Amino acid sequence: MSMILSKLSSEQRTAVTQDGHVLLTACPGSGKTRVIIHKLAYEIERIDHLRRKRVAAVTFTIRASEEIFRRLNSMGINSKKVWSGTLHSFCLEWIVKPYAGYLPELRNGFSIADESYCLDLLSSLKTKYNLKEIDSINLRFGRDGNFIENKAQEKKVLSEYHEILRKSKQIDFELLLFYAYKILSSFPRIQKTLSDIFRLICVDEFQDTQDLLYAIISQIVKVGKGNTALFLVGDTDQAIYASLGGVAKTIEEIRFEIGNQHITPLTLTGNYRTCQRIIDFYRHFQTQPIDIIAVGKNAKLEGSITFNNSINERDLVTEIARLIELSIEKGISESEICLLVPQWWLVTKISRQLRIKLPDINFDASGLSPMSKNRDNIWYKLSRLLLTTPSPKLYTLRRRWANELINDFVTESKGEFDENYRNIRNLLKLINSIRSAETEGIDYLHDCFSKFLDVVDLDYVTFPSLIESHDQFFESIRRRLTDTEFNIPSDIESFKSFYREMTGVVINTCVGIKGEEFETVIAYGLLRGYVPHWNEIFAGNESDASKKLLYVVCSRAKTNLHLISEIGRKTQKGKPLVTNTELQLVNFDYDEI
Repeated sequence: MSMILSKLSSEQRTAVTQDGHVLLTACPGSGKTRVIIHKLAYEIERIDHLRRKRVAAVTFTIRASEEIFRRLNSMGINSKKVWSGTLHSFCLEWIVKPYAGYLPELRNGFSIADESYCLDLLSSLKTKYNLKEIDSINLRFGRDGNFIENKAQEKKVLSEYHEILRKSKQIDFELLLFYAYKILSSFPRIQKTLSDIFRLICVDEFQDTQDLLYAIISQIVKVGKGNTALFLVGDTDQAIYASLGGVAKTIEEIRFEIGNQHITPLTLTGNYRTCQRIIDFYRHFQTQPIDIIAVGKNAKLEGSITFNNSINERDLVTEIARLIELSIEKGISESEICLLVPQWWLVTKISRQLRIKLPDINFDASGLSPMSKNRDNIWYKLSRLLLTTPSPKLYTLRRRWANELINDFVTESKGEFDENYRNIRNLLKLINSIRSAETEGIDYLHDCFSKFLDVVDLDYVTFPSLIESHDQFFESIRRRLTDTEFNIPSDIESFKSFYREMTGVVINTCVGIKGEEFETVIAYGLLRGYVPHWNEIFAGNESDASKKLLYVVCSRAKTNLHLISEIGRKTQKGKPLVTNTELQLVNFDYDEI
């Protein structure tokens, strides 16, 4: 048996070795990431390395795609034949960038609009059109290019929003998807080209995939007529992106999308992560009739499950600090502890307070980074290399980042980028040598960028796209630093901390932590209106949305789960918030610690 298959369970081995198209339903902790990684490795071994065939993994988050590369390299697998990234990255790198000239809308150049800029623009337009900040606007496009949003006032906002983007030659993530789909639909030979490149396309978290992704990937798979295998992995109970366009399509719907080609349905049932007691608890929120049995080393542990619905919001920091210290006293490492919240705005204040309360404990709240949210921005990519310290664990990732940066600078500078620094080793050597005495993050980056450009002898101001992305990058940082909601520190050491590997207690949202696992999970803000958001409640989706969010939260825990529904929080109209309805209905013998 191949070394790649030797440590897999029979279910996992069947999934990895199954030929053709596969729809894999995987319960929490069943090893779906492990299967994806081994599937990629298995297919790499079967590729003729003299040909240009590749395999791809379309992931839900950047963290997930980087984890794939880390684990492939730890297995000794050459990842040069692997592409891994988010849906938007796939569309940008493989469809929109190389074929932008085919569309009149993109022919004269474009840039990816910074996410913070887009949010600010939408906020100002909501005010202009007498909408409330809480009013949601569906930004997505249908396959016909029309807005999915059907409310008249919201459509006015969208029309002006896109007119402003068009005039500045910017496209947001939703336009990126639509243009990728339009390119493929209009030019079938591009579908065929991509099908000839990719032997396998894995799609993680298919249940939260937008309709346009199904359309984009399906065109590549369909035209190949078996040349490109589709490997979909997910769990419909974790479908928490329905309000943002996620669609858990049935196997029949997916089969229709790919031209009625056969799809093999498979299931992973064993949970290798969690003790059975926690599984039994979160099955209260399960909607699919799948048995989940603990089969890992934690299976028979009692663990600890607590629920606190009497603590006042004022005392939250003290209670959370106590729970963190109790876990550490049990010998649980900092990086195996996670604090989960339903919305980002709840993170910022408590993150700052916990650092003061527990000065000897490290925290990782990297989602609060002041850097641009547009990871395709060339200056973001340069800052990422400048602010990370070389280490064995980051070796492969930094080489990937450097390669991306070289390609971007060569493209953006019309080939004027110094030949000497088109070599990955030379570029990294240069970046590792750059130092600055500046102590403020923005000043530090300006100084380092200047030194870098001097050495590579590139006058970026002669290239409009580089000027635009440079200004967007720094404007995004300034907006984040001045946003009182986040109150992010501006010093360079804080900037660097956002890029470090996960070494401390993780603080993140329920959505941002999908696919990860921790010995101890502490979740607060489990209040109606936060879980789920009021928009889901007003739309009549309260019960289903609640169950799926709570299912994701609770299934992150291996042995200890601490749930908090604090009192003292109020709606904008002053009405007290109450415990999430589905959580109130659970009849369980909670622990006291």
